[in-house]
Amino acid sequence: MDEAMNYQVTSLYFYSVKYLLWATLCFGLNFFGCQAPFLYLMVIGIVFPVLISIRLNTLTEQGAVRSNRETHDWLVFVRGIPVQEKRRHLSNPFFYSTQRATQFFLKGFLLRAALQATIIGWTIFRWPPAQEWWVYAAVVVALLVMLYSLWHTLCNLYALYKDNWEVESFTSQTESQWFRAFFSWDKNRQGALENLLTPF
Repeated sequence: MDEAMNYQVTSLYFYSVKYLLWATLCFGLNFFGCQAPFLYLMVIGIVFPVLISIRLNTLTEQGAVRSNRETHDWLVFVRGIPVQEKRRHLSNPFFYSTQRATQFFLKGFLLRAALQATIIGWTIFRWPPAQEWWVYAAVVVALLVMLYSLWHTLCNLYALYKDNWEVESFTSQTESQWFRAFFSWDKNRQGALENLLTPF
């Protein structure tokens, strides 16, 4: 089956205005003595997703997870020259049982919340030295973004604790049954893995 072609005409760093603004704010504050938002950007945006991907790969090799990698065709313009390439995106995985899915995401969200709380605490206790008013305003904005992200993580943990999430079953060609999970917020259904790895 032919897949729709996706087009990329900008660098991935500028692909989302929201992420670009957040990265600019973190980089800027790093030069004014407030390193916590930059650390948050690195840990939650890069290190944590890599750790989760490694763990999922290990579970896939053990047979506890059925990897759900989707291949997409992309047409990338490199200095004006169109280049076709295939990209494999890791999407919401299937688990052999709902209990295993709950265990995986519970540990993942707990680790995420612990990392977020630690960096937020560091931001508060290592408030930047005397600066211009707009630097303080930028720190407050960064702190509010991180607090919002922590609140979102805690909401997901509460939903897990109350078993208030959707589980979808899938039967493979070998008649084995697999399960994957979704969260629904304000009528917006999103995969559990996407919720776990979102920067915000």
